[in-house]
Amino acid sequence: MLFRRFGLAAIAALVAGTGFAMDGVSVTATYRERIAMPPGTVFEARLEDVSRADAPSILIGAVRIEDAGNPPYAVTIDVDPAAIDERFTYAVRASLTHEGRLLFTTDTHVPVLTRGAPDAAEIVMVRVASSEAAAAAPLHGLDLPASFTGDLPCADCEAIRHHLDLWPDQGFHLRRVWIGGAAPLVRDHVGHWSLDPARNALVLWTGGDARLEFAITDAGALRLLDQDGQPIVSDLPYELTSLGRLDPIDIALPMIGAFTHFADAASFVDCRSGRRFPVAMEGDYLALERAYMDARAEPMAPVVATIDGQVTIREGMEGGPVQTVTVDRFDALWPGLSCERARADASFDNTYWRIHWLDGTTLDGVPGTREPHVVFRPDAYGATVGCNRINGGYERTGETGLRLLPGAMTRMACPPPLDEWERRLVEVFGRVTSLRILGPTLALLDDDGAVIARLEAVYLP
Repeated sequence: MLFRRFGLAAIAALVAGTGFAMDGVSVTATYRERIAMPPGTVFEARLEDVSRADAPSILIGAVRIEDAGNPPYAVTIDVDPAAIDERFTYAVRASLTHEGRLLFTTDTHVPVLTRGAPDAAEIVMVRVASSEAAAAAPLHGLDLPASFTGDLPCADCEAIRHHLDLWPDQGFHLRRVWIGGAAPLVRDHVGHWSLDPARNALVLWTGGDARLEFAITDAGALRLLDQDGQPIVSDLPYELTSLGRLDPIDIALPMIGAFTHFADAASFVDCRSGRRFPVAMEGDYLALERAYMDARAEPMAPVVATIDGQVTIREGMEGGPVQTVTVDRFDALWPGLSCERARADASFDNTYWRIHWLDGTTLDGVPGTREPHVVFRPDAYGATVGCNRINGGYERTGETGLRLLPGAMTRMACPPPLDEWERRLVEVFGRVTSLRILGPTLALLDDDGAVIARLEAVYLP
């Protein structure tokens, strides 16, 4: 999309007498969650005069789409040029509503038209948490919160045992255990769920585009759907049945969430599910707290962290059982990263990964050089720390196995610290055996499972 920027001198010339020489503001809006919108969802984009901080904004123009469907949404807001004053500030915001309930909205200021801003806006809306989700769930045959269990068929083992906990705020926990296979396998997931009303289906988003889908039966059970979201025609048991109550299971897994510490109390908001937990002051908690105290911008400001953690039932500070996060291993803090952006996993390939840290060394970048980064294409990668270009191939095995293969490299003489960073990059890439993606963060691990590189996705797919 072309952004046409106006300098103040050009604006002044255009405004003389009749205002801007333009017809409208182009708006493209989307959201990062992989959630299908129900029929009847309404999209609205509004252009407003937001010049006065101490007064309500003034509506300049708006576009409304009934039954908008799924993103992206592209509209043009018609503008009367005479209504635009180059001395004022204008902004666009967007929203999605369903049956009067706000689902997604703009959470940042998106300026347009004046003060050097373009006449086009690209908006990423954020989801609005709502207690009304609890009221909506029973309409689709679910009475939440509740736990669902069952042993589902397995191609190369006896069964896959499922325990699924669902909350009305659209968060879930899932444990799957492969029984009788070649090796014991347990996988835990946290994430958010959505409903597809057209199919009366429950969709569990387990990370990135990965998902499990279940048809909601008339009896309130969940029947697994195939990878294309279609019914599985079989006499085998593909159903999870409700326990009729919530009986949450303990889970352990890598987690990404917003950590906050204040007045000897700590909380962790899991970015995938949006659920908030108190944090037990044990395990590797002190390392997380020290890093937070060093990194926070102001008191009680949340900072996104990656950890290996557990969610277990503990006695709460005010009595009674409470689900609590325990930090088994603190990995890293990601200042500047929002939980909304961390909600969906970035794709490994065709993503620009900024290199933050290599085996004990932080790469802050050097002014006048390219920032340290790597881009993985479907069959090769290209990387640099700001000097030479390093190219190579890679091999993937399973979901997490990764080996980086050496390739061609330019041979310029690199000044400090780029020379040392480059040697470290080559050495680290040679030791990589697996990867872990949490939201927009990528960890590269060695044979011992130790993190030897940390990267962040700059452009999410």
